[in-house]
Amino acid sequence: MRVLWLASWYPDEYQKENGDFVQRHAEAAATLLPIDVIHVVQAGSNVNTNKYETINKTATLREFIYSFKYRKTGITFIDKFRYNIKYQLFYMRLLDNYIREYGIPELIHIHAPMKSGIIGRKAAKFWKIPYIVSEHSSMYDIKANDTYDKRSIYFRKQVKKVLRDAEAVINVSAAMNQKIASLFSVKKLLIIRNVVDTALFNYYPNNENEKFKWLHVSSLYPLKNVEKIIEAFSKIPPEIVNWELQIIGEQYQSIHTLVYQKALSHKVIFLGKLPHSEVATYMQQSSAFIMFSKHENFPCVVVEALCCGLPIVASDVGGIKEAVNISNGILVENENVEQLKDAIITCMNNYQLYNRGSIAANAKKLYSIPTIANEFVTAYRKIIS
Repeated sequence: MRVLWLASWYPDEYQKENGDFVQRHAEAAATLLPIDVIHVVQAGSNVNTNKYETINKTATLREFIYSFKYRKTGITFIDKFRYNIKYQLFYMRLLDNYIREYGIPELIHIHAPMKSGIIGRKAAKFWKIPYIVSEHSSMYDIKANDTYDKRSIYFRKQVKKVLRDAEAVINVSAAMNQKIASLFSVKKLLIIRNVVDTALFNYYPNNENEKFKWLHVSSLYPLKNVEKIIEAFSKIPPEIVNWELQIIGEQYQSIHTLVYQKALSHKVIFLGKLPHSEVATYMQQSSAFIMFSKHENFPCVVVEALCCGLPIVASDVGGIKEAVNISNGILVENENVEQLKDAIITCMNNYQLYNRGSIAANAKKLYSIPTIANEFVTAYRKIIS
């Protein structure tokens, strides 16, 4: 069995971390069967791009990453039309070349219906093979800035077609599957969680911190609500002094300024953007993980923290409650800063109730590479049969 992945999001030369969670899924699935991935850079009609190709091959995983040459005119509606036509023509030529060299796969697995989903749907129909879709976006949440309902008629129509004709739609959370089921007529909904490399993200038992070390890891984009995390920590009573907050992610002056205004410069440490391996090290050396996003699907960073045995304090949004419960953390109302502050204090005061070894062991059973790889193979076999 050979499966062809068409990935709308995947690490490329323009966005090196774009869709890295899709790549980790591919690497996991490829431990059990051959996977080919085709990704065409989606830089958009406002960006000039150059033509290039990157081909990475292992015994069971082949990654074909392409960019086509595009020069914008500066006229918005013309650029959008030209870009979409050029993207689709370029993509179809790539698939023709792929089939001539490797033959027709048994299944197409589309990752995100726009834009590779449009191509994948056409290809599956032409080759008379089934396709499935993994929808990773949280845009179906009404709190999202780029919510599905606000997209263009063309966008909504194409997404509807791609999801409707798929043999199955996969999501990383039940919460997002419910939203998809309420919006679309789909044949089957499946859940395959985000995967964690537990050889990297694991429990380090000899962890004796002088301070209670909180950790936050994200892009620090507005939806991550880091400003409200800072506000919650500023409300901690001054007699509770033995803590610090470490933040990993892009540096934004507005967040630095807020930390200074709240007189927390001695408590909040900005570590900048770090490689995956260093994030794992900081998780192992931390006491607990905190997240207060406005909306999410099923964030990788939460399950990575759990695999390191960290208790989680997070907003109850998206699929987070499917991973976090009373045994491994505390969930709070979205945007409720007072509740977040109380949860921070409760976690520190009752830290002995959390068994970090058990938290890590339970998470490993659910999110490790062998577990997720088996779930992919099981799904593929059912669809193909």
